[in-house]
Amino acid sequence: MSDSDKEFDKQFESRLTQTFLNLEPIDPLLYRSTHLFKPTFGRAVFGGQVVGQALVAASKTMSSDREAHSLHCYFLRPGSVDKPILYYVKQSRDGQTYSNRFVDATQDGRSIFTMMVSFKKAESDPFEHQFTMPVVPPPEDCLEINDILKQRLELEDVGEKERDYIEHRLTEEVTLLRKPTDANVYFNSSPLPAKQCVWIKTLGHLGNHQPMHKCAAAFMSDTMLIGTALLPAGRRTGGGRFFMTSVDHAMWFHHPVQADEWLLYEMESPQCGQGRGYTRGRMWNRAGTLVLSVAQEGVVRSSKPRL
Repeated sequence: MSDSDKEFDKQFESRLTQTFLNLEPIDPLLYRSTHLFKPTFGRAVFGGQVVGQALVAASKTMSSDREAHSLHCYFLRPGSVDKPILYYVKQSRDGQTYSNRFVDATQDGRSIFTMMVSFKKAESDPFEHQFTMPVVPPPEDCLEINDILKQRLELEDVGEKERDYIEHRLTEEVTLLRKPTDANVYFNSSPLPAKQCVWIKTLGHLGNHQPMHKCAAAFMSDTMLIGTALLPAGRRTGGGRFFMTSVDHAMWFHHPVQADEWLLYEMESPQCGQGRGYTRGRMWNRAGTLVLSVAQEGVVRSSKPRL
């Protein structure tokens, strides 16, 4: 194990033991999950956790002079929380500037998820540009999602199914803090544009090791994203009028990420139809720097209402 791998493990074990990204090494290229999470009323392991764990496995095989700059992955089968996920890493290529790793996540001997990750050496170039960060209320002026849920319970028009959903949500293990810039979007039942912004960060301090922050950002990137496709349908959380699950997921890291400090997650869905929803997102730090971009397509199907 290289010095960078040892440093990664040291930081990882000391800062993230209580989160859902810890992996147990089996062989130099084989890792096993130690704790899995299924969202409230979800049918499978949270997709962001699988993305984050796969990036952890790939990062553990990489030298300290290279960091992940992009990843592309497919969710092939639902993952069960009742048994560990095994992550097999293939060292596809190590060039002068770029390196590639392929990760195959399996349960019961079957692939449930695959990922290709590209790493590269740092370099600089005088040519650079980016979009402008949206103007939104700061996180200090926004409510955390659990506080929004508690307020919702106090309203008289909450149905039994929705109340049951919210009460279960409030019992979930908390790893992320999320503050929608518009609380009405989260529980709106009228059609809205397919756009939303959420301040997001991990719960607790993650240390200074950048690969760890990128793994945490990968975990964060799958939260609330596909739900953006349902805003034009007047989705109300817990209503059960739709079935959603991720199909593929891609990320590009543009600048260093500080996942334990507030990031603005800007999300939009340019198109939804034929049982699929296409979404994309951008994460900005508070200085207005675009730190990463995300694209995802998922299954979005109408179902019978639960309310």
